[in-house]
Amino acid sequence: MTIDEAAAPAAESTEIPRFIVTAMTSQMRAVLDKQAARAEECAQAGQRAIGVDMDAETAGLAAMRAEYRAERSFWNEGGPTMTDTVDAVIDTAGAQVPIRIHHPTAEAVLPGIVFLHGGGFTVGDLDTHDRIMRVIAAESGAAVIGVDYSLSPESKFPQALHEVAGVIDHIVHHGRELGIDGTRLAVAGDSAGAMLTLGSALLLRDEPESIGLDSRTFSALDALLLFYGGHGLVDSASRRLYGGGWDGMSREALDSITTEHFSSPADASSPYVDHLEADLAGLPPVFIAAAGLDPLRDDSEALNVRLEEAGTPVDYHLYPGVLHSFLHFGRMLDDAGDVLTRSAAFAAARL
Repeated sequence: MTIDEAAAPAAESTEIPRFIVTAMTSQMRAVLDKQAARAEECAQAGQRAIGVDMDAETAGLAAMRAEYRAERSFWNEGGPTMTDTVDAVIDTAGAQVPIRIHHPTAEAVLPGIVFLHGGGFTVGDLDTHDRIMRVIAAESGAAVIGVDYSLSPESKFPQALHEVAGVIDHIVHHGRELGIDGTRLAVAGDSAGAMLTLGSALLLRDEPESIGLDSRTFSALDALLLFYGGHGLVDSASRRLYGGGWDGMSREALDSITTEHFSSPADASSPYVDHLEADLAGLPPVFIAAAGLDPLRDDSEALNVRLEEAGTPVDYHLYPGVLHSFLHFGRMLDDAGDVLTRSAAFAAARL
């Protein structure tokens, strides 16, 4: 699942249904115009990533990931400057997992926010979401730790989930070596990263020992920040109304998670994936942001209701005139800045 560029300026596109274009904010339409203007440049970056000896599947993955990185590069320019940024590797879940730590101040030890990038489990890395992480760090005053978990289809569920839980566990126990107070942590993520955020919290609460982690780690989590994630719905009004090639959220793209990320269709029924059927009591306070023109909108709305029913504190925000992945577009989209500021304040108040 990738974010594809619009084929024509938003106001003129024949691909995007008119009712969606009309519902967009003017800034969201301007973002799509920018995407369209850069589409060929990004596509060329994807083609340059294809090696002469690659088979068709490997070449397709290389091109898709390179095109995504090129598309995101524009949106990652500028933003807050960090006092210090450190790249490191954590050995967990049988993998060497790269992390990036952004320190917004020179304070020796800061609370931490673990950030899990989106990209449908198939694309994305520490660079594609770097500005988002820096903004959250600057706005919250906490160190932000990005996790470059293993991607699909090379790695299948639950590998990424176990890596994320392992990184959180490591920071709880060894955070001070990295300038992080491991007793004051939040976890955040967008899209697939939001799915991993809630899934890892549930795993750490319910059965951390099953993957060799400490049962006390869950108690260090003070907040969860979920940006337009999927939480278990397989059909909804928003899934029928929204999503397509213009935002990489077509029904085919969403269905591909079953084949690309899951080891079997049964994985979709795991409580660490189907959060709406999980026990949601006893979780730390949750911030949820949904995009109004997103096929995953109803997942966020349903999760908000389920959390309230479970007695878990929740702060839900709907941004009606924007598409999935709108967090990235802070250079042009005020809603992106608003949600990052609100979520950072939510975390800071609890850290």
